[in-house]
Amino acid sequence: MAKIQDHIFPLFKLTGNNIRRHPVINLISISIITISMLLLTLYFLGYSNAARIVSSWRADLRIVVYLDDNIDAERMSALKNYCRELDEVLRFDYVSKDQALKNFKVTLGEDASFLTDLPENPLPASLELFLDSAVADVDDVELLARQLQRQVGVDEVAYGSSWLRQLFSLLKTVKYFGVLFAAFLSAVTIFIVASTIRLSLFARRETIRVLHLVGATRSFIALPYLFEGVFQGAVASFLALGLAYAGFRYFKDWLQLQAPQWPIALQLKFFTALPLLLFLLLGTLLGIAGFLLSSRWIRQD
Repeated sequence: MAKIQDHIFPLFKLTGNNIRRHPVINLISISIITISMLLLTLYFLGYSNAARIVSSWRADLRIVVYLDDNIDAERMSALKNYCRELDEVLRFDYVSKDQALKNFKVTLGEDASFLTDLPENPLPASLELFLDSAVADVDDVELLARQLQRQVGVDEVAYGSSWLRQLFSLLKTVKYFGVLFAAFLSAVTIFIVASTIRLSLFARRETIRVLHLVGATRSFIALPYLFEGVFQGAVASFLALGLAYAGFRYFKDWLQLQAPQWPIALQLKFFTALPLLLFLLLGTLLGIAGFLLSSRWIRQD
């Protein structure tokens, strides 16, 4: 145990001395890494919230089947059984003509007064089909809509094809572009960490030569810079998370103030404990990766 302390303590002491003797280099390094990590944090924060909101939209994905006014009970029962057997349909609700009119009045609010003068209810009865979130392609929804349109007793099928195409396009963009963008930001962060460590090595090249001359091993020389890279990555991660949280709170409060009726503001969430820990670990790993990328400069000295 004493031998381990004898080896580890000087390394940490040397790391602390390097940080104290070159505060400007470390400040610049941490600032640059913080900016890069902040971009990474904001991306993951936006990605997680966008995925959550889109998933909630998908959970409300539905097809409305408007029924003929003269549909009889037998045809209605057959149509319900057909919808019940569809794999894509989680459940369905029957909306009568009277209920459709009540819902329409609620939607119109104060403007619904003109409906009282109508001689008869012009709205049709309908079946609202709630689709499984596993439905991943708008073409599947269109195929299902065409199948329903051919059923006896169906007058019209509505599913918002244009809106659905935009939704599924957004899903694919978030899924595929997100992975590439995250990989790009991670690579940029590693490059920045490596560059700042190389800058530190260049500024301390005389010290490294002296350590070589007095018989210090390469690992003894290299480990303090590894610890320094870990320190920079960890501190930058804390700063990036703090700045991201401040920006998140400001944006959420601003959105609630500007559009209090918009439910999206209430769905925005910051990272939970596990993602926070993973992000801090990511910053540390990026610091290590940056050191490994620049460690050959130590071997050259």
